[in-house]
Amino acid sequence: MQIKRFEGKEIKEVLKEVKETLGPEAIILSTKTVKKPSDRPPWGTRSYVEVIAAVDRPYEPPSGDPIAPSSARPGEEKIVANPREAQGKHLLRSVLAAGLMPEFAQSLVGELENLRQGASASEWSDLGWSRLRLRLMEAIEVTEPFRKGQRIWAFIGPTGVGKTTTLVKLAAQFWLHVTKRITLITIDTYRIGAVEQLKTYGQILRLPVEVASSPEELRDLIDRHRGQDLLLIDTAGRNPRQASRMKELGAFLSVHPSIENHLVLSATMKERDLARMTTCFSIRPISSYIFTKIDETEEYVPLFNQLLRFPRPLSYLTCGQRVPEDIELATKAKVSDLVLSSIQWN
Repeated sequence: MQIKRFEGKEIKEVLKEVKETLGPEAIILSTKTVKKPSDRPPWGTRSYVEVIAAVDRPYEPPSGDPIAPSSARPGEEKIVANPREAQGKHLLRSVLAAGLMPEFAQSLVGELENLRQGASASEWSDLGWSRLRLRLMEAIEVTEPFRKGQRIWAFIGPTGVGKTTTLVKLAAQFWLHVTKRITLITIDTYRIGAVEQLKTYGQILRLPVEVASSPEELRDLIDRHRGQDLLLIDTAGRNPRQASRMKELGAFLSVHPSIENHLVLSATMKERDLARMTTCFSIRPISSYIFTKIDETEEYVPLFNQLLRFPRPLSYLTCGQRVPEDIELATKAKVSDLVLSSIQWN
């Protein structure tokens, strides 16, 4: 497997170079615009297009020589072709085409290629798939955030990702199976009906619900409920472009050193938006990710790339609106199987 980086001023000329160098079967792994210092006047920086492409064998341009007569009958080449080779290349191409981060894909493809070379035809199918699944599992971190002692969890993230629903699901799960000493707190005094919504859930679960309109009030509430095992803080969805709102959120999250911030992101978000939200909401340390709406997409590679690009543990996955059923503790096996659903094997 040959992976190569190309640069140029225009995307058209770079793609032309890719085709000329690697051939028409080349797979584009990534494209992006990069800035580099100029080596000639006017001084400053210049923008370039960077493309990373791959092909499963070195490309040999046509020589133009007449094709030598073949002694094989039509179709015979397909009959005598090595089935292990064809299946191996199919998997390697699928890995590259799935959209995994180029650096990870390059390492993974190299490892699979070495494994394929040393495996028999009967071994390769199971060995290749098992190694692929293992490598996906090894690349990420998951966590079970609930431990002994008081836990204070804040659910942060953009609007519409399901922060309140996720909080309520976890509250119900812990109330049923772990502890009754739970308090729900909301600092979402902006969204119409947000306080009433949480209070309704609190009445159903028979849990106290508190409202904090300022960082000082939140600090007092945390101190007042220090005998509880779990404090769950619901926050308003924030537009990262509004610096004042993000600063305000940071002030709330800074009132107590034990607050653990869980970034809630929707599985339906684009990869670029996942990265942007993570950067914007890193105003305080992020304890874990929670990926919601897993049932509303079939594209899971962006979530995996998120775990590689911004390494933090993944704690929970949600897959529906039912309370409390539609939430589960994230496992490496579950995440790897979701990613594998995007990679064609046969």
